[in-house]
Amino acid sequence: MENSTNLKFSKPRFFIILFLILIGVALCIELGIIFYKTNFLETFERSFCNVSDYIDCDGVALTKYSLSFGVPNALWGLILYCVMTMLLFVDRIQAKFKNTIFDVFENPRSYIATLAVLSFAISMILAYISIVEIKKICVLSFCTYFVDLFIALTAMSKFKEGFIFKDIKITIIDFIKGAKKYFVLFLVVLTAFVSTIYYLNDTYILSPKLRQQKLQQEFFEAKINKYAVKGNVLGKEKAKVVINVYSDFNCPFCRVINIMLHKIAREGHVLINEVNYPLDNSCNSRVGVTLGGHELSCIQARYAIASKKQGKYWGVANLFFDKNMSPERPKNEEDIIKLIEEAHLGINIEQLKEDANSDVTKQILDDDIQKASVINVNGTPTLQINDVVYVGAMPYDELKEKIAIAEKREENK
Repeated sequence: MENSTNLKFSKPRFFIILFLILIGVALCIELGIIFYKTNFLETFERSFCNVSDYIDCDGVALTKYSLSFGVPNALWGLILYCVMTMLLFVDRIQAKFKNTIFDVFENPRSYIATLAVLSFAISMILAYISIVEIKKICVLSFCTYFVDLFIALTAMSKFKEGFIFKDIKITIIDFIKGAKKYFVLFLVVLTAFVSTIYYLNDTYILSPKLRQQKLQQEFFEAKINKYAVKGNVLGKEKAKVVINVYSDFNCPFCRVINIMLHKIAREGHVLINEVNYPLDNSCNSRVGVTLGGHELSCIQARYAIASKKQGKYWGVANLFFDKNMSPERPKNEEDIIKLIEEAHLGINIEQLKEDANSDVTKQILDDDIQKASVINVNGTPTLQINDVVYVGAMPYDELKEKIAIAEKREENK
């Protein structure tokens, strides 16, 4: 029987809520399995609820919206149902553990009603994102939304008693009262919770594939290279692992790799050398036709090489990489000179112009192109990590893995 304040459970309510919680737990476990398969396994069988391009639980699980604050939504659901289960049996827990923290849970039905309503409200936001943003729906997730709704309807106060607003008010009052009573414990738990959530959200450790996407996003969306150096040396001069990167300043993927390598140079013991390989047939006879957007690649390569005489190679190289992918990209040699001048890199512009058009610089560029031909470079970016050649861009984690392999080879020699 419910007590006079109508804040405890009657038997019908108790068993209905328990039944709904068990359904929710089962759904969340299945969603967790789908999340694990799609995010941790390279290959996996399609889930039974992957029936079309629109009804696709696997597709939803692979998006960033399958997590909230770095935690899979399926795990949040399990936590929610575990808390509800504890509240459902809190009377029995209180009887066994008297004069403990469990005594603060005076109105468990109101708490469950409030949690269910809050969860359903969040679910409606996720449903909107699923339909409008992702354009895929997961039927299992939608089932949990209705489970939360039914739990809320079962647990909340009767309409004439104030409906859900009464339960929300009671929950807030009891929460504040309990937090005051156990303030130190509350502060410790809150700090641990926030710290954990911050860590998980920052690292995406619970979703390797999404973590990789997030890492890649940093490099693809960067407007400037925040790891950039300005001198001639990138990395450690006497490093055991030497990376020759064959690149073109007008190649978008070369820019991405360039930022990655700058980050790696800060983190590890490598030396990175850039070998200029312009995809421009005005200086590179191995290129049949100059691709659109690469018309200034040879000129920029010469100016970058010339800047090395003034100790500013990477300053100019990073300037070209950044500006070539922006609306301010140079359109001719005059623009290139102006770009370098306005960057205030401490370069003598007149000396730079003379060096960039000297026979010595042209020969250095030709030597770079010939060096590329020795290892059959046909496109950019191409990486030569010690003696191993890798063609094309690769994810940041994979690049670090290739470097780690090279380090182990050197250690075993």
